[in-house]
Amino acid sequence: MPAQAVNPSLLSHLSHKAFGLGFPLALALVLTLPAAHGSSPSCPKGDQRDPGWQRRPEMDRCEGIRRIKPIAADGLRLTSYTIGLASPRKDRRGGSVFELQVPVLPEGRREPLVAVEAWKANYRMEPRRLEATRQGWKRFSWGAAVIQGQGISADQLRATALLRTPGDTDQWLPVLLGPASGYNLVISSNASLRVSSVRLLGPNKEKVKDCLTRPALLDQDLPCSWNAAGLKAGPYRLLVRNEAGDILLDETLRHDPRWLTP
Repeated sequence: MPAQAVNPSLLSHLSHKAFGLGFPLALALVLTLPAAHGSSPSCPKGDQRDPGWQRRPEMDRCEGIRRIKPIAADGLRLTSYTIGLASPRKDRRGGSVFELQVPVLPEGRREPLVAVEAWKANYRMEPRRLEATRQGWKRFSWGAAVIQGQGISADQLRATALLRTPGDTDQWLPVLLGPASGYNLVISSNASLRVSSVRLLGPNKEKVKDCLTRPALLDQDLPCSWNAAGLKAGPYRLLVRNEAGDILLDETLRHDPRWLTP
């Protein structure tokens, strides 16, 4: 079997987590990285009537059902960071479309890597470019044919926007699916892991939210609602530990109260 290519930017993302583990283990972590951080499969052209993963020129995107699920090391991953819920609407031609928006940071960094997924159906959609619509936001809309044709309900859709920051910790931006006063997070596990705490920490490392009230065996999904409208803008930290105090997940989330509906 040919070796899987490793995205160079992915190596940068892992460097602060794999450093000190030794090259063999660090390389193993890269090659078995959970799909939420991994590079996407190639996006070939194909029959647009086929629901399989391919490039779809209209509403330029890569979308479809991936036939082979990516192999991942046992662990946790952030699979959704959104505002509001996905809901299809009718376009001018009478078809059904979904729409998302992502905030644009004033630092002028490049666009985030946006993905919409339905894990159980192995569905994925990646926009190839975002369209500026209003100050501070970019949007993307795409046809609902593949989603509806595969019987995927809107509440199964998850979305993330990963902002790669060279020389710094990568950050997650929320994906706006509809108006809401808080965020929806989903943490997923591909193994049975004992988790003791799931916390959101503020810029000064203060606790702002507990997503878990007692230790639990996490073997599927952990949803967490975060009402952050009253918190100041800045980077926040999602930190998950096991009963021994080991860190199982450590991610940086960007928040701005202006992104939320009062």
